[in-house]
Amino acid sequence: MKKMMRMTTVLCLLQLSAFAETTAHIEVKLFKDWVIKGELSFANLAIKNTGTAPILLAKDVFDFEGGQLSCTKEGEVIDELYRDISRHGGFFSLLSGETHVYEDRKLYLEIPPPFSEKIRFTVSVYLGNGFWLDSEPLMYHGVIPDSEEHLTTITDVNGQYKMLGVTYKNERWLYKTMPSRLARDAKTLYFPVCPLSLTNKIRVEPQDDKMLFKIWDGGKSMIFHLTKSILLEGPDENDVLGKWTRERKQRAEADNAEVRRKKAEGEK
Repeated sequence: MKKMMRMTTVLCLLQLSAFAETTAHIEVKLFKDWVIKGELSFANLAIKNTGTAPILLAKDVFDFEGGQLSCTKEGEVIDELYRDISRHGGFFSLLSGETHVYEDRKLYLEIPPPFSEKIRFTVSVYLGNGFWLDSEPLMYHGVIPDSEEHLTTITDVNGQYKMLGVTYKNERWLYKTMPSRLARDAKTLYFPVCPLSLTNKIRVEPQDDKMLFKIWDGGKSMIFHLTKSILLEGPDENDVLGKWTRERKQRAEADNAEVRRKKAEGEK
């Protein structure tokens, strides 16, 4: 009799899992809606599990960017990288109703070709076995900038990084170029760093750490990490990534606490 009850229980669990739904809302924050040719733009994400099944996401943001995030759905390439995640740090389960925001790194978007006036794409998260979760459609405008100002050149063991001030219409952004020996197919890659004021003189000075630089935007200063290409310090009008991430994470934590509270009440 006990054996039959155990078999029935297992069958019930299998039936329940068959009805589990895997869906998510992927909120993509683009910090500008235009790109220049050769640009690897960046974003940040808030991923909410809107289904009934847990979603496995990489614990580490570097692994997530390399093995789960894509604008091109690279198939076998990303599938192999996804399998590698389990060998480095692994995954965590994003439970039903909860939201996760990644921190401490820009999530770069390799926009699919061709470069054109209107570039439509989606951001997708890979869950293995050929299964993708897609964001709502997004669009960039491919543009020729109004001006490109060389600010300074930084040299390290990898070569020379150029720091540029790029202006388009009423926006001015700080960019970093990748040394040619690191760039793919010998093409120049442009990495946006942060918005700058339109009129201030920009200065870049080395800090004590060989990877850190102080950037002056008029009277405002920022601390820039060269290889991570992020601001470690800076006012909100420049550190748009940090500001959005902090605020969105606080909202996610509050929402998650409410979801857990309701689940706990329902289990009583």
